[in-house]
Amino acid sequence: MDTYLPFIVSGIATGSIFGLAATGLVLTYKTSGIFNFGHGAIATAAACFFYFLHYEQGVAWPLAFVLAVFVAGPLLGLLLEPLARRLADRSSAAKIVGTVGLILIVQGLASILFGADTIRVAQYLPRALEFIRVGGVNISYAQLWVTLVAVVGAALLYVLFRFTGTGLAMRAVVDDPQLLAMQSTSPTRVRRTSWVIGSTFAAASGVLVLPFIGLDAIGLTFLVVQAFGAAAVGAFSSIPLTFVGGILIGVLAALSQRVAVEVPGLAGLPDSIPFILLFLVLLIRPRRRLAEPLSAAPPAVRREYRAPGAVRVLTGVLVLVPLTLVPLLVGGDKLPYFTIGLTQVVVILSLGLLVRTSGQVSLCTAAFGAIGATAFSQLAVDHGVPWLLALVLAGLIVVPVGALIAIPAVRLSGIFLALATFGFGILVERLLYSRGFMFTTLQDGRTMPRPSFAESDSAYYYFVLAVVVLVSLLVVAIVQSRLGRLLRGLSASPVAVATLGLSTNRTRVIVFCASSFLAGVGGILYGSSVHYATSSDLHYGSFQSLVLLAILALAPFGEPWYAVFMGVVAVLPGYLTSADTTYWLNVLFGVFAVQVAIARRQPEVPDRLRAVLDRLRRNPPHAVPDSHPETPPAVLEPSAGLEVTDLQVRFGGLVAVDGLTFAAPRGRITGLIGPNGAGKTTTFDACSGLNRRIGGTVALKGRDITRQGPAARGRAGLGRTFQRMQLGDSLSVLDNVALGRESGQAGGSVLAQLVGRPAQRREALAAARDALALCGITDLAERQAGELSTGQRRLVELARCLAGRFDVLLLDEPSSGLDARETAAFEQVLRQVVRERGCGVLLVEHDMPLVLSACDYIYVLDFGKLLFEGTPQETAASPVVQAAYLGSSADDIEDVREAAV
Repeated sequence: MDTYLPFIVSGIATGSIFGLAATGLVLTYKTSGIFNFGHGAIATAAACFFYFLHYEQGVAWPLAFVLAVFVAGPLLGLLLEPLARRLADRSSAAKIVGTVGLILIVQGLASILFGADTIRVAQYLPRALEFIRVGGVNISYAQLWVTLVAVVGAALLYVLFRFTGTGLAMRAVVDDPQLLAMQSTSPTRVRRTSWVIGSTFAAASGVLVLPFIGLDAIGLTFLVVQAFGAAAVGAFSSIPLTFVGGILIGVLAALSQRVAVEVPGLAGLPDSIPFILLFLVLLIRPRRRLAEPLSAAPPAVRREYRAPGAVRVLTGVLVLVPLTLVPLLVGGDKLPYFTIGLTQVVVILSLGLLVRTSGQVSLCTAAFGAIGATAFSQLAVDHGVPWLLALVLAGLIVVPVGALIAIPAVRLSGIFLALATFGFGILVERLLYSRGFMFTTLQDGRTMPRPSFAESDSAYYYFVLAVVVLVSLLVVAIVQSRLGRLLRGLSASPVAVATLGLSTNRTRVIVFCASSFLAGVGGILYGSSVHYATSSDLHYGSFQSLVLLAILALAPFGEPWYAVFMGVVAVLPGYLTSADTTYWLNVLFGVFAVQVAIARRQPEVPDRLRAVLDRLRRNPPHAVPDSHPETPPAVLEPSAGLEVTDLQVRFGGLVAVDGLTFAAPRGRITGLIGPNGAGKTTTFDACSGLNRRIGGTVALKGRDITRQGPAARGRAGLGRTFQRMQLGDSLSVLDNVALGRESGQAGGSVLAQLVGRPAQRREALAAARDALALCGITDLAERQAGELSTGQRRLVELARCLAGRFDVLLLDEPSSGLDARETAAFEQVLRQVVRERGCGVLLVEHDMPLVLSACDYIYVLDFGKLLFEGTPQETAASPVVQAAYLGSSADDIEDVREAAV
């Protein structure tokens, strides 16, 4: 045991720093909903400021500490709070990009001011190098000071958060800021206080850790990023557990150092411990514990535009022609930069498939490139595989790694998926890069040959250009294919497309595999352009993944044109000869990334230019032949539809639905009503498979579907709409509605998701046109869904259900937002659907006149139990229903009775 005690003591000291940083991170996340990827940047900025004051200017360490921690820290918090407020209603991707921009700014400025190399720093704490002996273990005063400061800080924060009025306001601002404002407490002031405290803790951790690792911009940033693992242990919510998680990480990392001494192959294990823990916690923690806070307002909608085919072809030619002339126009020493630029076009296209098309933020693209490069070198150099074959095989080797990363993508989204992929990228870099099967050693790396037919710089340039053209065409084909349409639907409304019949888990795996293949190819092409692949190359480092995301956020236009922006950026170092060029570029990317993330409106094609370009179209967008209504079913009388028996749903100790039994047969409109909190939407979630932790049985058309997922239930004939609408705001109305049919066509087959037959596409568009006509919104077909009113969006969501092959429709408050005329038309639509298609409808609605007029049979819920069932007339006349739901007003009761008649 004595052998391990020194490591445990050392681990407690460093782990307490992790815990201190992580508690500040959790505090700001809990109160603002923004997970600050730039938390480490705050620590780096404070450490640099302290170094400047104490080590360069000779300021006494206590004063320098106070200025760096208790002055600079709060000031940074005051600057970041307005940024967090503006990011609050942005998409998850925008939140990540905005905070990643802070990392690029601070890292770039720190490298410019203090250099990129690590500067060793002497201990500044009093008697830091002296020891005391406790239990046979030497403990330095530096370790005691660091642990004491961290423990006291975390304890004070816990007391503040749990036992003071300010702490109560901090907890309340997360749950209900409007209610907090009604109590004469400003939510903005509460959040500002949280950011001041969180930034102060980050600053303290940066200054405390400075003597242990030295002044290193990237190292400091990523060391504090290890606090993400501690935050994961605390479930991103518990301050005490988060601090304990930090200490746990520190102790495990220190103990692994002892193991690594005996087993050299585990040399990278100590640095990898936080990311292993982060990755595992995100994989095993229940999904419901990893839900992001809901935005107070919908994110800004970017108006998408696809130019006519002739314009796109002409633009491609205009771009390609000058690229073919580059070897003739630029000097020999500049040509390699253009080649590198082309290789980065491939890499950014791989990331664009994930981020722009499918809405999944991945931060391990550089790791994919590194794995591809090392696999290629082994095949081509070590085993003599022909160059082109080695290129393809190495890219395919990366595909299983992409499938592995798709595992967290299946259960995570937004910031948690970004965290998991970021942790994976750093884990691969720290644990595997130095191993013999990857880069062998830091200095040697791996030889990356060029193909025998393109060994010169100009020949290799043309070869890479040809690959870029092929990859660009491939990406365009993917985006315009069925897979691209499904990915856009997945990005915009993943829950909706799942209930429409699409097996979204397979879709996520497909896009991660495709992205990893292209990233691997890009890493190979880059390595061959510089003849060597080493772990010290920035293009293979985990920091490069952050840079790629920021550049992708800045790049204008659609695919593949946004990748050209990356190519231009990669060429700039060839013409900006300053040694700090890369760092200044990072600063600029960071500033622009923050600006783009907080912008209310994204850059768009001007309306006048759209009108000019549209004149070149041969046909209007999405033009389809006249559709023909489907043949109505022969049986229109009520028949087996949805049958629920003894349904029970619990959330912890709360019984949300208790022993509910009801039926919604085909050929009938069935109502499910009750006061707010009665369990109606919970019942819908149980019926549609979004919640399968239930008791009882759910059957559809006489077949038990209780254990099936939402996609399988959708393909079996169960469709639904949502109380909180699930539409693709950036998609056109027609594309949204067509997903109602195409999601089921693709289903769970990988091949069917990749490629759809032309006849199926025509069928989906025809079904969408029919549904739009039935809902009376044909004129909205080419409008973007995010531009519509609430009532129009409700009708679009209904039309999407009507476009699918569903036997029973679950409609959750579909008339919300409709005026009286639209509500009357909506009722006629329901009756027509039931009459002509033989569908069954289960309607949850608070508009009682509509319910009593449209429904044939009604079930009434109260506190999760069935209170009453009967015809509309019986429901309106029931004293029990009147007392529990309709109210006791004589006028109200008479109104609903008239509606029932």
